[in-house]
Amino acid sequence: MNRIKRNLALALSFAVAVYLALAVYSGLGDFESALGRFRWSLLPAILGLVLLSYVGRFVRWRYYLGVIGVEVPLAANVAIFASGLSMAISPGKLGEVLKSAFIRQVNGTPIARTAPAVVAERATDGTGMVLWGLLGALSFSFGPEVLLLFLAVAVVGIAVLRSERLSLVAERILSRLPLLDRLAPHVRVFHGASSELLGLRPLVAGTGISFVSWGFECSAVYLCSVALGVQRPFLMVVFIFAVSSLVGVGSMLPGGIGAAEAGLTGMFDGLAGLPAGLAVALTFLIRLATLWFATLIGIVGLFVVRAFVGGEAGLSAARKR
Repeated sequence: MNRIKRNLALALSFAVAVYLALAVYSGLGDFESALGRFRWSLLPAILGLVLLSYVGRFVRWRYYLGVIGVEVPLAANVAIFASGLSMAISPGKLGEVLKSAFIRQVNGTPIARTAPAVVAERATDGTGMVLWGLLGALSFSFGPEVLLLFLAVAVVGIAVLRSERLSLVAERILSRLPLLDRLAPHVRVFHGASSELLGLRPLVAGTGISFVSWGFECSAVYLCSVALGVQRPFLMVVFIFAVSSLVGVGSMLPGGIGAAEAGLTGMFDGLAGLPAGLAVALTFLIRLATLWFATLIGIVGLFVVRAFVGGEAGLSAARKR
């Protein structure tokens, strides 16, 4: 828990610096004035839609575990999934492999067996979000080149993870490296699970669930704009959110902090034509409702999951494994 606390403190400090810099850039008075127009009556709907998006992602998580034949009691699985949201602030959300460590503590399944489920989540997060972005790009004749680039990267990544030849090469290389040789026996297990999860049927099913889940979150983002009195089309807001989110993930910064905010503010200003103060206020609210709300749920999940992995000692053991 101490490491998670330190990482969270660092991410929060960085985020505060980013938001302060954006507020100063836009003019503190304009920023405060824009925030002051927020319609609080829409807050329950915004957070409710975000929660629905996480329910959809949990359904996908359970589906992936089913594909690789891993069973986890429902209550424990919900807590484990929620705890993974605390890693929303990790680079590319790949810190969510913590869920695999917790499953190892609950039922003994090797981490190498379930870690590909986390990778598959990230892959279909990308394909689902790209689809939403392409809808916006095609609807408003925006250039889809950036989105197609992300899609191409995802396709190449999936092909690499499913390649048996590359798996054998990685296994041989690791077996010859001091300290890393103990990982070699797990490569084959990891590749086997990856091949199952990234096959055509699971990939299509995962992308479909992701598309629906992201639809809830995109709706929440649009309601953030409505709550500030922004009158822009739904798919325009979705396009901006999709591109900025993908840029944030691609930056590999913790939680995409800085990159995603710059993308949102810049596109709301330059593409949607919002005043700088309003663009920054909308960016701030979107990140609170998505990134930081998820992190808060994840922190609660970490405390709940302790009941299933044996308290503080179990958490430490899970991280070491």
